Amino acid sequence: MQHTRASFIFKTIPGILLMFAIALFTMGGQDIGIPWPGIEAYLRSNPLTQKILVDILRLNYILLSIIIGMLIGNLFTLPDWILAGVSTSRLFIKLGVILLGSLYSFTDVAQLGVTAILLVLTFIVLTLVFTLWLGKKTGMDPASAAVLAAGTAVCGISAIIATAPAVRARTTDVVFSIATILSFGVASIFLFPVVGNLLNLSAHQFGVWSGTGILSSGQVLAACLIYDPGTANHASVSLKTGEIYNLTRVLFLPFVVLALAVLNSRSARLPDEHITVHASLWSKFPVFVLGFLIMVFLTSLGLLGPTSPPSPELITIRKLYNWFFAIGLTGLGMQISFSELRRAGGKPLLVGSAAALFKAVLALIVVLLFVPEKP
Repeated sequence: MQHTRASFIFKTIPGILLMFAIALFTMGGQDIGIPWPGIEAYLRSNPLTQKILVDILRLNYILLSIIIGMLIGNLFTLPDWILAGVSTSRLFIKLGVILLGSLYSFTDVAQLGVTAILLVLTFIVLTLVFTLWLGKKTGMDPASAAVLAAGTAVCGISAIIATAPAVRARTTDVVFSIATILSFGVASIFLFPVVGNLLNLSAHQFGVWSGTGILSSGQVLAACLIYDPGTANHASVSLKTGEIYNLTRVLFLPFVVLALAVLNSRSARLPDEHITVHASLWSKFPVFVLGFLIMVFLTSLGLLGPTSPPSPELITIRKLYNWFFAIGLTGLGMQISFSELRRAGGKPLLVGSAAALFKAVLALIVVLLFVPEKP
């Protein structure tokens, strides 16, 4: 077992180094003693590129990393010894989310969490109902509509994969749903920051909008860091707000899977099978959220030093999670396949796009009308 694990770790090194090299190229290496300022610094050094690319289009190291990753992943056929490391990108994102807990105290979580629960729950229910209704109207298979509803309502691809076996979805249902979610998600990464800039949303308002309106967790992270990258001394407000809303949404995943399984079983008149709470709920609980809460606990007790101004320990943690996010989102970009996006079509594309647009627009309206500029 240990030999197998060591072999797997060894195989992931080349891909991880490639993701790290791209992140280093875009964000610079001054935090780790490498005298390279990064491409973003060069964009900011010219008034024209600063105005158009940085201020308006929000082109920073996160978006550059994703774009470069997408280009490499689609222009070149990556060998297995690279793909093994690239497949760890979600692990880096989850590690970054755990460390992100250092931004919060229990007071912050309670203050943001109550609003997040109410808003997120409302949007989950509305999106589920709308997607299932539109799927029925267009004649979609109930299982196909169910996995698509989970993807648009909760957390994108993770929700689709978790829901598929519970509703007995076919492989084609999963493929079309994932392609639809990816298509809208890629567009969101580019469009949300631009729209937020045009509407002059505050960093907090943008975090609420993206955490509620963007479909997938990685896309929420990317959009928030593009809009408000923050620094080690001044953490990203968009990321801090958006991630609370995103984690709240992820926590509802087991309950949504159970509800869709029961609903689909009744609507499809399938044989009545015993659905255990253990199998449908706790087996799908996102364990990395516990790591996030542990970091909140340590910060709340002052075990990581003062938060304002941040202690050297907290500054190091913030630099570290910025690297984790840059590496993880680079790998996420490398896994966005244009050929997979082209698979989206027919009824799943129509229903999924309509549901995603409904969710994004309604969330924006709610933010503009009811969410203050500061928490």
